[in-house]
Amino acid sequence: MRITNTQQSGDIPRRCQSEHFGALVTQTSRLIRRAMDARVSAEVTPELTGVRGMLLGEIIRANREDRDIYQRDVEQWLQIRRSSVTALLQTMEQDGFITRCSVEKDARLKRLNATPKGVAFHERIHATIERFERDLQQGIAPEQQAAARAVLEQVITNAQELTIAAAKLPPAEQPAPKG
Repeated sequence: MRITNTQQSGDIPRRCQSEHFGALVTQTSRLIRRAMDARVSAEVTPELTGVRGMLLGEIIRANREDRDIYQRDVEQWLQIRRSSVTALLQTMEQDGFITRCSVEKDARLKRLNATPKGVAFHERIHATIERFERDLQQGIAPEQQAAARAVLEQVITNAQELTIAAAKLPPAEQPAPKG
Protein backbone atom coordinates (compact mmCIF):
# COMPACT_ATOMS: atom_id res chain seq x y z
CA MET A 1 0.00 0.00 0.00
CA ARG A 2 1.35 3.39 -0.97
CA ILE A 3 0.98 6.12 1.64
CA THR A 4 -0.51 9.32 0.28
CA ASN A 5 -0.05 12.89 1.48
CA THR A 6 -3.18 12.58 3.57
CA GLN A 7 -2.19 9.28 5.16
CA GLN A 8 0.54 7.69 7.19
CA SER A 9 0.83 4.07 8.21
CA GLY A 10 -2.21 3.19 10.29
CA ASP A 11 -4.52 5.27 8.05
CA ILE A 12 -4.71 8.30 10.33
CA PRO A 13 -4.80 11.35 8.08
CA ARG A 14 -1.77 13.61 8.52
CA ARG A 15 -4.04 16.60 9.09
CA CYS A 16 -5.57 14.85 12.08
CA GLN A 17 -2.12 14.10 13.53
CA SER A 18 -0.89 17.64 12.98
CA GLU A 19 -4.02 19.23 14.47
CA HIS A 20 -4.70 16.75 17.27
CA PHE A 21 -1.92 15.87 19.69
CA GLY A 22 -3.96 12.91 21.02
CA ALA A 23 -4.12 11.36 17.53
CA LEU A 24 -0.33 11.52 17.24
CA VAL A 25 0.12 9.93 20.68
CA THR A 26 -2.42 7.21 19.81
CA GLN A 27 -0.67 6.47 16.51
CA THR A 28 2.72 6.34 18.24
CA SER A 29 1.40 4.02 20.96
CA ARG A 30 -0.17 1.68 18.43
CA LEU A 31 2.99 1.47 16.31
CA ILE A 32 5.22 0.87 19.35
CA ARG A 33 2.90 -1.88 20.62
CA ARG A 34 2.87 -3.61 17.22
CA ALA A 35 6.66 -3.40 16.90
CA MET A 36 7.19 -4.76 20.42
CA ASP A 37 4.69 -7.57 19.86
CA ALA A 38 6.48 -8.54 16.64
CA ARG A 39 9.88 -8.48 18.38
CA VAL A 40 8.73 -10.58 21.36
CA SER A 41 6.92 -13.03 19.08
CA ALA A 42 10.00 -13.43 16.85
CA GLU A 43 12.68 -13.56 19.55
CA VAL A 44 10.90 -15.25 22.45
CA THR A 45 7.67 -17.07 21.55
CA PRO A 46 4.58 -16.38 19.45
CA GLU A 47 2.52 -17.15 22.57
CA LEU A 48 3.50 -13.81 24.11
CA THR A 49 3.10 -10.16 23.21
CA GLY A 50 5.07 -7.26 24.62
CA VAL A 51 2.32 -6.46 27.13
CA ARG A 52 2.01 -10.09 28.22
CA GLY A 53 5.78 -10.27 28.60
CA MET A 54 5.90 -7.12 30.73
CA LEU A 55 2.98 -8.37 32.81
CA LEU A 56 4.69 -11.72 33.30
CA GLY A 57 7.77 -9.84 34.51
CA GLU A 58 5.68 -7.90 37.04
CA ILE A 59 4.06 -11.13 38.30
CA ILE A 60 7.46 -12.80 38.66
CA ARG A 61 8.86 -9.76 40.47
CA ALA A 62 5.89 -9.75 42.89
CA ASN A 63 6.25 -13.51 43.47
CA ARG A 64 9.99 -13.14 44.20
CA GLU A 65 9.29 -10.28 46.63
CA ASP A 66 6.61 -12.40 48.31
CA ARG A 67 4.03 -9.78 47.32
CA ASP A 68 0.52 -10.75 46.29
CA ILE A 69 -0.65 -9.49 42.90
CA TYR A 70 -4.28 -9.66 41.78
CA GLN A 71 -6.33 -8.89 38.69
CA ARG A 72 -7.32 -5.48 40.07
CA ASP A 73 -3.61 -4.59 40.31
CA VAL A 74 -3.21 -5.40 36.61
CA GLU A 75 -6.30 -3.30 35.77
CA GLN A 76 -4.77 -0.30 37.55
CA TRP A 77 -1.27 -0.85 36.16
CA LEU A 78 -2.36 -1.24 32.53
CA GLN A 79 -5.30 1.19 32.81
CA ILE A 80 -7.64 -1.19 30.98
CA ARG A 81 -11.08 -2.59 31.74
CA ARG A 82 -11.73 -5.66 33.85
CA SER A 83 -13.00 -7.66 30.86
CA SER A 84 -9.80 -6.95 28.90
CA VAL A 85 -7.63 -7.97 31.84
CA THR A 86 -9.71 -11.14 32.32
CA ALA A 87 -9.15 -12.10 28.66
CA LEU A 88 -5.42 -11.30 28.93
CA LEU A 89 -4.98 -13.40 32.08
CA GLN A 90 -7.09 -16.28 30.73
CA THR A 91 -4.87 -16.47 27.65
CA MET A 92 -1.70 -16.39 29.74
CA GLU A 93 -3.14 -19.11 31.98
CA GLN A 94 -4.22 -21.28 29.04
CA ASP A 95 -0.76 -20.91 27.50
CA GLY A 96 0.79 -22.08 30.77
CA PHE A 97 2.59 -18.88 31.82
CA ILE A 98 0.59 -18.13 34.98
CA THR A 99 -1.90 -19.63 37.42
CA ARG A 100 -4.69 -17.89 39.30
CA CYS A 101 -5.23 -19.20 42.83
CA SER A 102 -8.06 -18.38 45.23
CA VAL A 103 -7.12 -16.54 48.40
CA GLU A 104 -8.30 -17.83 51.79
CA LYS A 105 -9.41 -14.44 53.11
CA ASP A 106 -11.56 -13.69 50.03
CA ALA A 107 -12.49 -16.39 47.53
CA ARG A 108 -13.36 -13.71 44.96
CA LEU A 109 -9.70 -12.68 44.79
CA LYS A 110 -7.35 -14.70 42.61
CA ARG A 111 -3.63 -14.37 43.30
CA LEU A 112 -1.49 -14.43 40.17
CA ASN A 113 1.55 -16.71 40.14
CA ALA A 114 4.08 -17.43 37.44
CA THR A 115 4.46 -21.06 36.40
CA PRO A 116 7.84 -22.72 35.82
CA LYS A 117 7.24 -22.12 32.08
CA GLY A 118 6.65 -18.41 32.75
CA VAL A 119 9.80 -18.16 34.85
CA ALA A 120 11.80 -20.00 32.17
CA PHE A 121 10.80 -17.41 29.53
CA HIS A 122 11.32 -14.41 31.82
CA GLU A 123 15.01 -13.72 31.13
CA ARG A 124 14.53 -13.93 27.35
CA ILE A 125 11.52 -11.60 27.55
CA HIS A 126 13.39 -9.13 29.73
CA ALA A 127 16.42 -9.10 27.42
CA THR A 128 14.21 -8.67 24.34
CA ILE A 129 12.29 -5.76 25.88
CA GLU A 130 15.56 -4.09 26.96
CA ARG A 131 16.94 -4.37 23.39
CA PHE A 132 13.65 -3.09 21.98
CA GLU A 133 13.72 -0.05 24.28
CA ARG A 134 17.33 0.68 23.31
CA ASP A 135 16.51 0.36 19.60
CA LEU A 136 13.38 2.50 19.98
CA GLN A 137 15.38 5.35 21.49
CA GLN A 138 18.22 5.12 18.97
CA GLY A 139 19.17 8.53 17.58
CA ILE A 140 17.34 10.42 20.33
CA ALA A 141 19.61 12.42 22.64
CA PRO A 142 19.24 11.83 26.40
CA GLU A 143 17.96 15.41 26.83
CA GLN A 144 15.28 14.80 24.20
CA GLN A 145 14.31 11.53 25.89
CA ALA A 146 13.97 13.32 29.24
CA ALA A 147 11.88 16.10 27.66
CA ALA A 148 9.64 13.59 25.88
CA ARG A 149 9.16 11.65 29.11
CA ALA A 150 8.22 14.83 31.00
CA VAL A 151 5.73 15.84 28.30
CA LEU A 152 4.14 12.38 28.19
CA GLU A 153 3.89 12.21 31.98
CA GLN A 154 2.06 15.54 31.94
CA VAL A 155 -0.23 14.28 29.16
CA ILE A 156 -1.06 11.25 31.34
CA THR A 157 -1.85 13.52 34.30
CA ASN A 158 -4.03 15.77 32.12
CA ALA A 159 -5.88 12.78 30.63
CA GLN A 160 -6.54 11.34 34.10
CA GLU A 161 -7.91 14.67 35.28
CA LEU A 162 -10.10 14.97 32.18
CA THR A 163 -11.46 11.46 32.78
CA ILE A 164 -12.36 12.31 36.38
CA ALA A 165 -13.99 15.60 35.34
CA ALA A 166 -15.99 13.89 32.57
CA ALA A 167 -17.31 11.30 35.01
CA LYS A 168 -18.81 14.13 37.09
CA LEU A 169 -20.73 15.62 34.16
CA PRO A 170 -24.40 14.77 33.61
CA PRO A 171 -24.98 12.37 30.70
CA ALA A 172 -25.40 14.02 27.30
CA GLU A 173 -28.96 14.19 26.04
CA GLN A 174 -29.78 11.80 23.25
CA PRO A 175 -31.46 13.26 20.16
CA ALA A 176 -35.12 12.38 19.77
CA PRO A 177 -35.77 9.62 17.22
CA LYS A 178 -36.77 10.87 13.79
CA GLY A 179 -40.02 10.02 12.20
